[in-house]
Amino acid sequence: MLFPTFDFLLFALPVLAGFWLLADRKWARVLLLLFASYFFYMAGPKTEPPPAPWYFAGLLLFSSVLDFVCGKAIYRLSEASESEDEAVAAPAKRKRNLWLYASLIGNLGLLGYFKYFNFFMQAFADMAATVGISVTALHLDVVLPLGISFYTFQSLSYTIDVWRGRLQPETSFVRFALFVAFFPQLVAGPIVRASQFLPQLQRGPRFTREGIETGVFRIVRGLCKKVILGDFIAVHLTDRIFDNPETFTSPELLVALYGYTLQIYADFSGYSDIAIGLGLMLGFRLPENFDRPYQSRDIAEYWRRWHMTLSSWLRDYLFFQLLARFGARGGYLAVWLTMFLVGMWHGASWNFVIYANIHAGAMVFNRWNRLRKREASLGKRLAKWGLGLAIAGGAFFGIGSTVLQLSMSQSLGLAGFVVTAVLILCGLPLFTRRSSKLMEVAHIFMTFHLLVISRIFFRAPDLETARGYVSGLLRFDGRFIRPDLVDWPIWVLLGFGLAYHFTPKKWVETHLLNLFRRTPGVVIGLGFLALCYGLMKLLEGAPRAFIYFQY
Repeated sequence: MLFPTFDFLLFALPVLAGFWLLADRKWARVLLLLFASYFFYMAGPKTEPPPAPWYFAGLLLFSSVLDFVCGKAIYRLSEASESEDEAVAAPAKRKRNLWLYASLIGNLGLLGYFKYFNFFMQAFADMAATVGISVTALHLDVVLPLGISFYTFQSLSYTIDVWRGRLQPETSFVRFALFVAFFPQLVAGPIVRASQFLPQLQRGPRFTREGIETGVFRIVRGLCKKVILGDFIAVHLTDRIFDNPETFTSPELLVALYGYTLQIYADFSGYSDIAIGLGLMLGFRLPENFDRPYQSRDIAEYWRRWHMTLSSWLRDYLFFQLLARFGARGGYLAVWLTMFLVGMWHGASWNFVIYANIHAGAMVFNRWNRLRKREASLGKRLAKWGLGLAIAGGAFFGIGSTVLQLSMSQSLGLAGFVVTAVLILCGLPLFTRRSSKLMEVAHIFMTFHLLVISRIFFRAPDLETARGYVSGLLRFDGRFIRPDLVDWPIWVLLGFGLAYHFTPKKWVETHLLNLFRRTPGVVIGLGFLALCYGLMKLLEGAPRAFIYFQY
């Protein structure tokens, strides 16, 4: 069931009405939301190809039961593990760790099986082929369960926080199951931690006029992002070009990259807006997931602004643990490994290996640039480190291409060249301090274009298509963009979408919201009905699944 559909409207309105009509019956409201959440999950989005079957809700229930039991067991052993008697504390600590491992293996094992098993098998076969060994990769015909990448991390946060002693276990399985399955953010985030949501469930949601008004505003904004900036650009521009990039000119390929960079932001942040808005209308506050990420001045800031709940989850539950284990000297390895996993979380293919390494490498460079001493002159620093980065980048992609068996393709060299060139181009401004507005604009411009280029590997369906796309960009054929491909509505949406994103945050979050709240309710209601009708006409009866449903 997709948000921008009439089906979802028929589902959401009774749930909202029933939830607030049961204001004096706390448990009835929790059961209503739990039933609605499982119904929402099992209904699934009506897409082609079809999503995971409805009975995969059993995996959702399994994760809920597993972490609820593990959390209880870990907490029960906490007192003994802190005993001054080592004979009592040592076995208790071992048992606590075993329960934690059970949660980690159970949750991550399912995620690995459904999402990464086929890729690892194919990767093993590709590696064997590089040394002349022919291996037939085992391939399982599995469908990725909807939302498994999100609810796995969400459920794990509970067990880990209980193990760390930062959270007391939930006493009610029904409440815990609702935390895992809460339908607004179940299938595409934001990733909500137990410490953020369970206390709200325990004290009960609060109905406020401000929450309802802000919730409606967020939903309207999210729908506009998704359908107008996301789906329309996808149907009329990016899908056509990415499906067959070799038939398009270099300028057309570049415009499609800009279009997809805007599309994926509008699609994913639109989902988050709708989820947060629905949460507010139900009396719950969900964490923010986006903060105008394309205004970032470096790659580290970008990941603090993009998919914020994933970045902060991996920072708190992985990076700090790696840093504690590796020490300060291992900080670069911790950064690389964390960012590599951020990239690979998005998908299991060689494309995402490259995408993950681009962002991980940029993050390592960013950390080094932030921590290094700035004593030499600017010219010497640029010459020294520019050359070093060029050599390192060329070596990295040269070795990687050999491993991936790409050396037989002419576009390999092109791909290595363009990615290395982009890293150098985006890295040079970072050698100077952001001491002026002009330099700040340069940082934003370069960081944005690093993201734009990396989207090739994010969007292309396979490595061969990514190669063709890079090769097409480097043709520099000089031909113009055909008017029948990119007509005026696309130009208007691209211009408006990018301009909107680079406006000050308070223009929308404060001023536009206040204007919306001062608008009479009748006008808002009629406007919302008109918006829904217009969006359905724009979609022509064929809504598209959110991009992050496949991750």
